[in-house]
Amino acid sequence: MDTTQADTEDEFANCKPVVIITNEYLEARIKKMTALQPTGPDVWVSPLSDESVRGYETDKQPTNGGVQNIYKVVKILEDAGVSCCMVGEPALIYYGTGRVKMEWYVCVPAELVEKAADLIRAHPDVFEPFRPSKMSRNRGMEHLYPRFKFVGISLFFILMSSRAFNLPCQPDKIEYSSNGIPYPQLAAYAQSLLDTYNLVDLDDLVDGMNLTLEWGEENLDLEGTMDAEWGRWKAYALHGHDADADRIPQWCSRPPKRRDTWAKTVSAESKKNRQGFKYSPVYETRFWRRGRKDPRLRPRANC
Repeated sequence: MDTTQADTEDEFANCKPVVIITNEYLEARIKKMTALQPTGPDVWVSPLSDESVRGYETDKQPTNGGVQNIYKVVKILEDAGVSCCMVGEPALIYYGTGRVKMEWYVCVPAELVEKAADLIRAHPDVFEPFRPSKMSRNRGMEHLYPRFKFVGISLFFILMSSRAFNLPCQPDKIEYSSNGIPYPQLAAYAQSLLDTYNLVDLDDLVDGMNLTLEWGEENLDLEGTMDAEWGRWKAYALHGHDADADRIPQWCSRPPKRRDTWAKTVSAESKKNRQGFKYSPVYETRFWRRGRKDPRLRPRANC
């Protein structure tokens, strides 16, 4: 053995072994971590570990966020004459935001929710009814509607009523991604978020598509105020018709004007402020880099 070979062997003698990360390795680590979780009345466990969020330990992870899986749901519904479109995080991602998708929200006409649920229940080998997610949003309505999981896959979806989003779920208000997934047209979705005073999602939609005051003037109904009647309907749906006055959103008593809210949301100052300390002059909004094109024009596997 020459000196060079001996030096090389000495150099690697104290190195730790290489661990190849495989799916089997990850599954084994997850099981070990789960077994070590503390239990007891004073132990707080993250809802992320709940089966209603991550599925069963034996479930496989969906590819590309489950686009091809959810396409099967769309096909079942549309073949039976039930129009549908994706809302919530899936729609915001489609329109270029940085949202994280926990599950799919499938919006169907209010009068067809039960029919849609029966169509899904007719395939017990593919879908199974599931309890509401432990990660349900604050003051959300998801727990009121049928929720399902794909059998053997960590992938959930909820059949939501169009009334819950104040959204016209009809073919002439729907467009399709390159993967055949239906989404509400931009104007219909923006109007829905504006009328329901959903400012968090509206901010994201504006920043995802870099919408302007002029676009709103051309494509939205900016006359009048937010839909206070819808706000009361939601409160009654959540708490019953005898709901206390404090259960009804405060904005319903004096609904803000649509035009004022839109103008403030799309202003250059608001777009800059929403970037916070991450502000960069190369970005017009949090998600829109200067010179960027409509995100719908480029192929994306997750939409």
